Amino acid sequence: MLQYFIPRRQEKTEPVPTGGKLRSVCEIDARHGKLPRTMHQHEDRAEIILVTGGRGSFNIDTGHYLASPGDVLFFDSGILHDETTIDGDLATSCLGVSDFQLPGRRANEMVGRLYAPQLSLDAQFDAVRTLFHTAVQLALAGDAPCVLDQLTCAILCKLDEELARHGQPPRPQQESLGLTVKAYIDAHYRESITLQSIAAELNFNPYYLAHAFREHIGYSPMQYIIRRRIGEAQNLLIGTDRSITEIAFSCGYNNSNYFQSVFKRLVGMTPGQYRRDWVQNALPQT
Repeated sequence: MLQYFIPRRQEKTEPVPTGGKLRSVCEIDARHGKLPRTMHQHEDRAEIILVTGGRGSFNIDTGHYLASPGDVLFFDSGILHDETTIDGDLATSCLGVSDFQLPGRRANEMVGRLYAPQLSLDAQFDAVRTLFHTAVQLALAGDAPCVLDQLTCAILCKLDEELARHGQPPRPQQESLGLTVKAYIDAHYRESITLQSIAAELNFNPYYLAHAFREHIGYSPMQYIIRRRIGEAQNLLIGTDRSITEIAFSCGYNNSNYFQSVFKRLVGMTPGQYRRDWVQNALPQT
């Protein structure tokens, strides 16, 4: 029988994470990974996604990231993001975490201004994957919230250590027309806006504005508006019991049938099918 003594680390006095409540857990297989999760954000939690299979394309705020197994993507509270599969078999584990604070960052921030939102785990992939899977299994088993919260804090500690060791600095951001247009759309996407109305409001030629936006964001302004609206609709379909008609109006669509047509074209199923598919596979709320 072997006994391993944990080395004493009295010299390690760095601050550690405080708090951490697990709000949602999800293991997404290749079938669900094919469904695009369009532009959305969470004001009440951060999301942490571990890629376990396939490859994915992630837009996080104003940056674009390609991820493969062993990569972690961090979506701080309030940060816009979307995700799509590249080769059709993207598989991920996802944790939604709130009520925590890491050293040097604001509440519910994993990376803040210290790190880029993508981290490659390399040798620590299996260990972190086990922690994520354990969180899912404990949630399914209905364990006491305090058990999940302690495991959540352990996961935050582990990922924060990996960020400190291997995290990259954030990409520098410069003021640009693309960012100005994005900020305007983010504030007004629920309204009836067009490329021409945006250009008139910002006093730019519409064709020049569209080119600058696509070059910076990767979508045309109108594509981005649709993705923002449908992403918000996905949030509401998953997280509320509001009717599809109510959701359509709150996301900027005056016609529920047209909204459902746009939703199906982008997501691959109707809003009702999307809600049923996610809700029937949802874990109990904690």
